[in-house]
Amino acid sequence: SIAEFAAAEGGPGDATIIASGARTSASKAALANGTMALGFELADFGAGSRYYPFTVTGPLAVAESRHRSGRDFVTAVVLGYELMARILKATKGFVPGQGGSAPRPVAGAFYVPAVYGTVASAVGSAKVLGLDAHHTNLAFGLGTAFAGGTFQGHEEGAWQRSLNGGMASDRGVTAALLAQTGFKATERGIEGVQGFAVQFADGRVDADALFDGLGDSWVITDRWSKSYPLNVTLHAPIEALLQIMEENDLTHTDIAEIDAAWQRVEEFLAKPSVTTIVSAQASLYFALALAAVRGKPTVDDITEEAVADPLIQAMIGRITVHGDEELFTQVRNSMPGAVTVRTTDGREFHAVVHYPRGNARNRLPEDEFFGKYLQMSERVLGKDQATELYERARRVQDIEDMAVLGPLLSPARPETTA
Repeated sequence: SIAEFAAAEGGPGDATIIASGARTSASKAALANGTMALGFELADFGAGSRYYPFTVTGPLAVAESRHRSGRDFVTAVVLGYELMARILKATKGFVPGQGGSAPRPVAGAFYVPAVYGTVASAVGSAKVLGLDAHHTNLAFGLGTAFAGGTFQGHEEGAWQRSLNGGMASDRGVTAALLAQTGFKATERGIEGVQGFAVQFADGRVDADALFDGLGDSWVITDRWSKSYPLNVTLHAPIEALLQIMEENDLTHTDIAEIDAAWQRVEEFLAKPSVTTIVSAQASLYFALALAAVRGKPTVDDITEEAVADPLIQAMIGRITVHGDEELFTQVRNSMPGAVTVRTTDGREFHAVVHYPRGNARNRLPEDEFFGKYLQMSERVLGKDQATELYERARRVQDIEDMAVLGPLLSPARPETTA
């Protein structure tokens, strides 16, 4: 597993691999934690791109291993989100999804979140280390040099897709630690004649976009958390389908056809044929078939057994999907969807979801958010330890030494009796 690999290659250290309990170097803990976090497909989202785990797992590993405060960690995460958003806007790696047109990657086959997330991880980690402006710029330059990641893992349904989260986090930590030593890196990592913008954005850099409104608002406050462990573009169609089925007391046996309209981002998201868990998490066909047969998707539904389920595979054959650019113009900072269901007895039902649950305009209630967390964490940590970790995380800014979270991130040990 990635956790075992990271622990072995990183050797003994002071950063925790989450759910494993192994302690290794900060960079390799970031590699494992970033990979696992992206693999769950429960990362947050918002206009333009996803910033987690890229801006979080690197600074977390550095904060724990260097005994920094929770306030240092939170500041680094906010900085990472802001920097990533502003570089995206400045280089137009994405046209932010603020209505009018769909987001369009212009970095070819590069996986945009990993590309920009490497830079954000580097600067966030530098902030945790307390580097001055000069050394932070060195970390920034190294982050731009280390940036990379492709969509091919998505295309093939390979684990490499999740590794994007780990690679960006690992490289960001390495950039910051190397910069701390004074290693001379490029000082014009973005705008240089052979720099980041030339490589990933055809040389486009809008300097004003980097600084306009700085401090007036923060991009991290406009993020939204996923309700389902599936690609974020699939959530609105799922909810539209579930709404129709609940309101009309339908089961999957009542459905003759599902027609879904959505804002398609990448072609692989519209593939009806899925053979792996990774490809299933990024297929609208599978997502709708899963919801029709089993109801609201959870992490326990994303299994090889579900991928091969003959009922789900049969339902996939009754589904058609198509893009709807007009639907996207009706929202700001969302991925909408519309579904029409035709039943075996000739009825037809239609539903549109503009802002799925978890969106910044339709946030999950605290108890539901906690329930989602607990469903995943208590099986490893136990309910009491998972609850304690959640409560500490909600007040992370008050933690004096982030190393205190290490034991809480490790598997619960059964109590022993004398």
